[in-house]
Amino acid sequence: METTYTLQHVSREDTDNEDVKFIGVFSSEKKALACVAKMKKLKGFKKFPDNFYIDKYKINEASWREGFTSRSVAHAGRSRKRREEAKRP
Repeated sequence: METTYTLQHVSREDTDNEDVKFIGVFSSEKKALACVAKMKKLKGFKKFPDNFYIDKYKINEASWREGFTSRSVAHAGRSRKRREEAKRP
């Protein structure tokens, strides 16, 4: 089965905010690492040079196999309510 390697970068200015950047999908870990070497030299990435993450995935295979619970669901409901309230005259 064919494998891909995804490259992401995560920066945290403080403990509450995290900025995740999806950089790309590569055919080999070696190519992903070569991209990391280039990206570490760029503005912004220089500040967080150790925050690159490479994940290995098989094509045509789900990597998430179970359900989830999240605070995001509750947050989405609150956000929708606020948007509806904002529309009222």
